[in-house]
Amino acid sequence: MQLRSLAVLLLFCSFAVGQAAPNPSTKPAEKPASASEADKIVKTADDSSSVAPSAAVITIDGVCDTAARSKTTSGAKSKAACKTVITRAQFEDLASALQPNMNPAMKKRLADVYPKMLVMAHEARKRGLENDPKYKQVVRFAQLQILSQELSKALKEESDKVPEVEIEKYYKDNSSAFQQAELKRLFVPKDKQSESADAAEDADESQPEQKPATQAKSEPKPPELQKTAEPQKTAEQQKADAEARKKADEEAMKKEADTLHRRAAAGEDFDKLQKEAFDAASIKGTPPSTSIGKLTANEVPINHRAVLDLKPGDVSAIITEANGYYVYKVVGKGTKPLDQARDQIRTTLAQQKMQDSVQKIQDQAKTSLNEAYFAASPNMPGMPGAPGASSSGGMRMPSSATPPASSAKPAESGQTAPATPPAPHN
Repeated sequence: MQLRSLAVLLLFCSFAVGQAAPNPSTKPAEKPASASEADKIVKTADDSSSVAPSAAVITIDGVCDTAARSKTTSGAKSKAACKTVITRAQFEDLASALQPNMNPAMKKRLADVYPKMLVMAHEARKRGLENDPKYKQVVRFAQLQILSQELSKALKEESDKVPEVEIEKYYKDNSSAFQQAELKRLFVPKDKQSESADAAEDADESQPEQKPATQAKSEPKPPELQKTAEPQKTAEQQKADAEARKKADEEAMKKEADTLHRRAAAGEDFDKLQKEAFDAASIKGTPPSTSIGKLTANEVPINHRAVLDLKPGDVSAIITEANGYYVYKVVGKGTKPLDQARDQIRTTLAQQKMQDSVQKIQDQAKTSLNEAYFAASPNMPGMPGAPGASSSGGMRMPSSATPPASSAKPAESGQTAPATPPAPHN
């Protein structure tokens, strides 16, 4: 969930430290609702047509504006009449400002926490904390943060309006980025799956219950078995043995990969070879399908993209990764249709427009820092946003208005090789 303002940050911080009220209930004086009743509340919370905009949805007795109260009542009556009422319209305005289209469950959580914040803020004003210079500094910083976030929101809304003519032009100008190949992929793990733990577990389950050692009969061993026990291996020896086994397994799997690659190049079925690869690695279960769909360069790991240069029917060389060996076969080639690429192009252009807009605004000003003062500042403990700063004792630094960098051309953005074969693309 994206937090759009400092108010949202503070709200969810209160959730994290256990400030939330009990489960939803229909009446404040009743016991918390059961799970099924809470589900019904969430499902029907959006159907609020029966609640008028001016109707109260939150009432806080004992908290009110002191000045307003003193003008209308006094004494015991004043205390009894003191309450804060939040109407449906006021609450929905707040919820929409914090997060547009807030779902019913989150509205209920907001309704649990917001009154607590009002009560705490009321007490803080009674103590005059709003006049504290530190408070005023934090408010000024929060205003800057919120304004910056609102500008980013406005710029994103503007950037998301990408004309269809720009999408078509981009598709035409970057046609090479939408060349795709239908691929099959064979994955051979580099390591064998350890069976020692499974074997030990199976052995334990198959063994009958053993009697305690104190109850077992003590019988003398035959003379031929009365030999000196072999000394146990040291930790270093055990480590060396494990490394030797690992190396032997890797060598065996490399030979398996070479064999399967030759058979793939000879035209054998990839799915059959994939099953043999998993069997050789002692991997249980059904291996993944080798058909991974039609992919563009942007959808293939960077160091695998050379396979896109192959002709239909060709099989690639073995590509070695940290987790294993990959072999591709090109089934066919073509161009990704505009209808399938439209959303990807729109996202790319919108991100680029957003970056350009932010950069244009930032270029209007020039900032210089006194390095004699700031040279050691980033490592000082307790600085906002610096490592070691308290998450609860310091101000949260605003996130950059600039969205994550993304390339204007999909073919230029990279991926790393997956730890395991990724799900096939449809």
